[in-house]
Amino acid sequence: MVTTIDSLLAKAVDNGVAAGFHAMAVHRDEIVYSGGAGTRDGAAPWTEDTIAWLASMTKPIVAVAALQLVERGMIGLDTPTAGVLPELAAAPVLEGYDGDVPRLRPVRTPVTLRMLLSHTAGAGYAFLSADLARYQRENGIPTSLECKRASIVDSPLVSEPGTDTGYGTGLEWVGLAIARLTGRDLATHLREAVFDPLGMADTAFGIVDRSRLATVQAKTPDGLATVPFELPAEPEFFSGGGGLYGTPRDYVKFLRMLGDTADGVRLLAPSTLTAARRSQSAVFGRLASANPATSHDIDLLPGTPVSWSLLGMRNEERTPQGRPIGTVAWAGGANCYFWADPDGATAGVLFTQLVPFADPEVIALFAGIERAVRA
Repeated sequence: MVTTIDSLLAKAVDNGVAAGFHAMAVHRDEIVYSGGAGTRDGAAPWTEDTIAWLASMTKPIVAVAALQLVERGMIGLDTPTAGVLPELAAAPVLEGYDGDVPRLRPVRTPVTLRMLLSHTAGAGYAFLSADLARYQRENGIPTSLECKRASIVDSPLVSEPGTDTGYGTGLEWVGLAIARLTGRDLATHLREAVFDPLGMADTAFGIVDRSRLATVQAKTPDGLATVPFELPAEPEFFSGGGGLYGTPRDYVKFLRMLGDTADGVRLLAPSTLTAARRSQSAVFGRLASANPATSHDIDLLPGTPVSWSLLGMRNEERTPQGRPIGTVAWAGGANCYFWADPDGATAGVLFTQLVPFADPEVIALFAGIERAVRA
């Protein structure tokens, strides 16, 4: 297995898929693979403590923090969130455009935490919705990468809550709800509720050690080029949907906890984890990109039906690489990927810093790594 994965990573770097990678995998409590290839910044090698932008791999972490509050009785999964998120309750639904005029209407269905966690609340992303991108552009609404409150609270929904399976800013709203329910900012709460208990010292809304930071690169007709990208050092609000930086080593600690415990640390009751892994949405397939510069069409498991759990995407059939039904998985916008088996048997990550998202060659590499781990 080790030789196979080493070869896959080295070949991907040689073929210009990305400048560098690091992969890790665990079986039960044992790290069975940790290795990299290429460079993180043009000089230094990728390692398990290289710091990278997690992007949407932030979402499962915020989901766990929200489920902790459910366990404490501070919020219900199926209780309308209007009391804690009045701006969301007031958000209209954008049905499209009549010429230059947006078609907006009030929502008919109250949004719940379950909807927000399972991407069924109607919240969207501009890179997946041309209408939402147009609305944000014409109304001067900042992008989610600017980490400004207006990017969330001033944007309309793109479908009626509870009626459609999509992908969007639901976890941004969840992060805002956590801050309001606990009376402290999301960064502080995640540190005390998740990161410190698991020993995730390098994970934060910010870069804890710039000397270990991986640079973001993009594919161009002339090859790979460095992209000068970082999230704001002093964000207006902490992005629960994509604001964290972290390392492969830290993220594997989190994934081990999704299997029940990590080094004896349990953040959620086993019954909560079991319920959170269950399917919460209709089956969906490819998510069509409305902005190729940001993302390719998203199809992380081609040919396999998937749905949303409360912790991320789950596959509804066994995959060709041997992933069991109900495995939780997802990814980050700079082509980081993870999986975590429902019984805690295996989990793995592949880290790089490459845009646009959902690069088919990186997805294929990740599938090859997982296949080798399960062989």
